[in-house]
Amino acid sequence: MNITQNLQKWGNSAGVRLPKKVVEAARLKPNQTLDISLKGRSIILTPVDEDNSFTLEAMLKGVTPESIHPLVDWGPDVGAEIIDDDYSK
Repeated sequence: MNITQNLQKWGNSAGVRLPKKVVEAARLKPNQTLDISLKGRSIILTPVDEDNSFTLEAMLKGVTPESIHPLVDWGPDVGAEIIDDDYSK
C-alpha cells in the first residue's frame, strides 16, 4: 500500500492524518498508544501492546523469598522525624 499525505502544522507540532485503509490494515484503534522511532529518514509507528498486565501480580512475578532484601535498621528517630505512636492522646 502506497499513499501520499501532506504534513500539516497543528499548534506547535506537525501531524499527518492516517487514512482509514491504513488504520484498518495496521489494526490500529483511535487513541491507541504508538511508539515513534526513526530509521534514517523514515518514521516508524509501532502500536504499544497494552494488555493491562500492569497489575500487582504481574509486578511481583518472579519474586522469591531469596530475592527479598532484609529490613535496614537506620537507628532511632531523631529531631523532627520522631513519630509519636501513642494514638490515645
